[in-house]
Amino acid sequence: MVARDVQKHPGWGEETQGGGGCRAQAPTPATVQQTEKWARVMLNATGYLPKRFERKYIISEARAAAIADRIRPHVTPDAFLRPDQPRGYPVYSLYLDSPNLSLYEATAQGKKNRFKLRIRYYDERPDSPIFCEIKRRLDQVVRKQRAGVKRASLSRLLNGAAPRREDLLDRKQNYYAVQEFCRLRQALKAHGTLIVGYRRAAYLDSITGTARLTFDRDLRAKSFDPDQGLTTDLPPVTPGDRGVILEMKYVDRLPQWMQQLIHGFQLERQSVPKYGWSVESIGEPIVISSTARRWLRSAARIGEVRT
Repeated sequence: MVARDVQKHPGWGEETQGGGGCRAQAPTPATVQQTEKWARVMLNATGYLPKRFERKYIISEARAAAIADRIRPHVTPDAFLRPDQPRGYPVYSLYLDSPNLSLYEATAQGKKNRFKLRIRYYDERPDSPIFCEIKRRLDQVVRKQRAGVKRASLSRLLNGAAPRREDLLDRKQNYYAVQEFCRLRQALKAHGTLIVGYRRAAYLDSITGTARLTFDRDLRAKSFDPDQGLTTDLPPVTPGDRGVILEMKYVDRLPQWMQQLIHGFQLERQSVPKYGWSVESIGEPIVISSTARRWLRSAARIGEVRT
């Protein structure tokens, strides 16, 4: 089990217990604050988060505890890592795919240039925001477009309606991101396929703020049911004991402390497709069948086919 240490989380102003066994350091340096501000400005202006590189590994809980202990001098817990969630905060994604699961197949076949369409959310509260995301991989480079939208707009957007500016949480956001999301959804005739959830403990490089290390646990998934909406009640993905998913994300060069982790713990880079694992857990034929049925119902509603 990962050790939990008493820590002073920047901004909490009180002693707390954090996930992953990693104590927070001194308050976030100005460089980190500047980097986060730059990322927000870039997202609002372009719809894109800064391009980055990713490395993923599967590790045991014992190794996760040792790595969390090793990175203490180099990281600061992110703002969402709460003391009452020792295994990390919940993250949920509704993945969209075509009736024949072409986006899943692109990952399964190891295509270097591919993308995912998903709706990211963090709870079931009706007033909580949701985010339309396009995650593109161009060989080794990852780029993400993201736009916050109102939860009340979800059903209309999923059913093929064109986006409106009033769908955005913040009208200062770049409208192009949600337009591009809906364009790709329409081109693929994509519909909600699976909801995938897990718990994440995330840490930022305390000097630059441009590198991020995350521990993801408790992978869960279920087929999307429009009547249930964006639920958080998900069964475990089988086989359940896959280990902890360790991800290293960086903008330019891999930081030295991450390089030392890789060599010191002899980490072996792996493909870790959460959506792909979830499809395989439920069964590809079952997912294709349910996705095709949703497409037919939606097409009938908008007059593309007649029933």
